[in-house]
Amino acid sequence: MGIEFQTEKDDDFGSVQGEIVSITDETSDEILDKLQTLYDELQEEMEQILEQGGDGLSMNAAGMEVQLKNGSMCTLRVEPAIVTRILTVLEFDELQAFIDNIAKSVEEPDDGHFCHNINKD
Repeated sequence: MGIEFQTEKDDDFGSVQGEIVSITDETSDEILDKLQTLYDELQEEMEQILEQGGDGLSMNAAGMEVQLKNGSMCTLRVEPAIVTRILTVLEFDELQAFIDNIAKSVEEPDDGHFCHNINKD
């Protein structure tokens, strides 16, 4: 598809070796949709291959990166079926904003009352 990407080994993934593939945030929604479709097809093929081999599917994960307050990047591992379902109602940039919001809330917890007005004078 002509997308520039970077790969790196994912040694922290546990007993399964893998690679992290990163693409630019400016990738168009059309290309992201095509990549998601291809990813889903490859996941299904992998499941069929593993089931035919009798090994069963031992790991099924996707990841999203978030930049932490200190500037470092963190990969959040998520089951692809969950990401796929979320993307049926949210655009990818909306999901990324949601993930960023969660990271900010973890790094800067607000222990005040959940329902309060913020006065913006």
